[in-house]
Amino acid sequence: MSTQAHSPAQSDAKAGPPPGQYLGPDGVSRLLARIAPPLPSSDPTDSSSLYLTPEALARWPESRDVALRDWHRFVSPVLNGPGGDALLKSDTGLVVLRRGEKGVALVPPFPIQQELISEEWDEAPLTRLLTRDYTVGVVMLRLGRYLVAVFRGAEPLVTKTDTRYVKGKHHAGGTSQLRFKRIREGQMRKLFDEACQVVGSRFEPHESELDYILLGGERLTLSGFLKVCPYLQRRQDLILGRRLNIRDPKHDTLETVSGMLRQSRVWHI
Repeated sequence: MSTQAHSPAQSDAKAGPPPGQYLGPDGVSRLLARIAPPLPSSDPTDSSSLYLTPEALARWPESRDVALRDWHRFVSPVLNGPGGDALLKSDTGLVVLRRGEKGVALVPPFPIQQELISEEWDEAPLTRLLTRDYTVGVVMLRLGRYLVAVFRGAEPLVTKTDTRYVKGKHHAGGTSQLRFKRIREGQMRKLFDEACQVVGSRFEPHESELDYILLGGERLTLSGFLKVCPYLQRRQDLILGRRLNIRDPKHDTLETVSGMLRQSRVWHI
């Protein structure tokens, strides 16, 4: 039986995650370990690091800084590839670590606080960000069910889940459909009001500690909820753009939610 030889380039491609994959801290650490230069590095000039805050990332494509333009060219294969636009839309900034012609572009789960361009491989700021015990409020909402929690690191401090019946969609026409729509909208508003009250009662005791708020669930439902929840409107500055992808927000999913909080989105270069 014949065997097929693989070039180093093919092996490297297989070693990397799919474009834009979400990885937890352990997955990120394993990926970086495959690319990082040996210690001590035989050629420290062969590696470099880029950390962009959300504000710096927004200015990056138009920057005239020579070093930043060089970084933009290095990352351009990712920017032009699947999901690459998510890099520039990130509200948590961007990390790029390079060794030779290989590297990793990474959207962190929480915002980069300090811009850094280094002529060496420096994953320490990323490690600190991924291992810090942030206090995070979580609100997950789907029609008929919600989950509210506060996490410190991976541990839930408080949780609340509940259900409230909301009618499904109605496909008949005429006055029957209008009546059904009014009933459904009333049920949705009761769900929103109840969930908002729970958010306030669970978040307020930890308000001075909250670093960020993450939302999850159906986008249209969340959009409607944010419009009528005064507590979240007042804390809009803490709400990150990333949405947690949980199909059924209930108590059994708390462990899954905990694992999602520190996930980064990763592209292999």
